[in-house]
This record gives sequence, C-alpha cells and structure tokens, in this order.
Amino acid sequence: MTHMPQAAVTTIAAALDDYRLTTPTEQQTPDEAAERVAEYLASSGWGLHITDEPAAA
Repeated sequence: MTHMPQAAVTTIAAALDDYRLTTPTEQQTPDEAAERVAEYLASSGWGLHITDEPAAA
C-alpha cells in the first residue's frame, strides 16, 4: 500500500467534516462527499490520479 502523507489525510478529514456540517443529513451521499474531498485536495495542491484499475492486494 502506498503511504499517504499526514497533510493529505488532514485535508481529507477537513473536507468530510465540512461536508457533514454544511449538507443536511438527508441530502448527504457518498458521491457528493467524495467530490468535496477531491475539491479540497485539488485546491490544496494535491494531485489526483483516478483509475478504474483495482488496487494491488
């Protein structure tokens, strides 16, 4: 497994906290939460590499 820097983990946690606090519970979806995380990561300078390939075990 690839190591994820603590700063990236902190950014992801902040994005999810923001999403949970600003989006009514009944409107929250996993896809929207992932989109918020991607927005936070991109705006923080983290590059995103998304692939359909399964992760190596």
